[in-house]
Amino acid sequence: MSRSTQVDVPVAGGRTMRATLVLPDGEVPAGGWPGVLVVHEAFGLTPEITAVGAMFADRGWVAVVPDVVSAGSKVGCLLRTAREMVARRPGPVVDDLVSVQQWLAARDDVAPDRTTAIGFCMGGQFALLLGTLAPDGLAAVSANYGQPPADDVDLTRCPPVIAGYGERDRFLAGAGPALEARLAAAGVEHEVHTYPGAAHSFLTGDHRLLGFVPLPGTRYTASAAEDAWPRIFAFLERHTSPEG
Repeated sequence: MSRSTQVDVPVAGGRTMRATLVLPDGEVPAGGWPGVLVVHEAFGLTPEITAVGAMFADRGWVAVVPDVVSAGSKVGCLLRTAREMVARRPGPVVDDLVSVQQWLAARDDVAPDRTTAIGFCMGGQFALLLGTLAPDGLAAVSANYGQPPADDVDLTRCPPVIAGYGERDRFLAGAGPALEARLAAAGVEHEVHTYPGAAHSFLTGDHRLLGFVPLPGTRYTASAAEDAWPRIFAFLERHTSPEG
């Protein structure tokens, strides 16, 4: 069973970002566990996203799941996040995520060159942007239904990427093939999958406004999720294998 605790991760300007740290059970292996940074959706840090951290910990990973809008005033964080989402370029929010990834890589129980990032929706976009900065120790990225970076963002330094999109995602029509073409042109190892019948948020469940009004266009899709999760785990584990 995994173990979770709340932590405050230092970021720039003397601020901290609140996060859930999830640790595997058992003894730390020689060289440390692999690490994963889990970045939440635009809908916020939901139980479904925290559960992703536990899924990784149960597979022998140290997972850190930050609350992206906790590193400062709520209004200020929301504005920074919205601006960065629209710009589709690395900015202060992605810089904060680099700090979290570097904090994870520096832990005594984590292999410093075997960290990854996985994101969903907004988090998928930010995971890709994090990859373009090529921070030390980032071995791979999993981006799920995230906007591709702006056309002028250089992808050539990005580590290997696995990305997933829904065929019926009304928010991101054509995003999967577009990202695949750009990664290929940049020479980045990649797998990009578009799942038939899947809408936005097909991995992380239905989303509801005010807690009860279904958000149109978002839906957990079991067939897509059951195909995507083994692909994601296999890809990330291949790129964080000690023998790799």
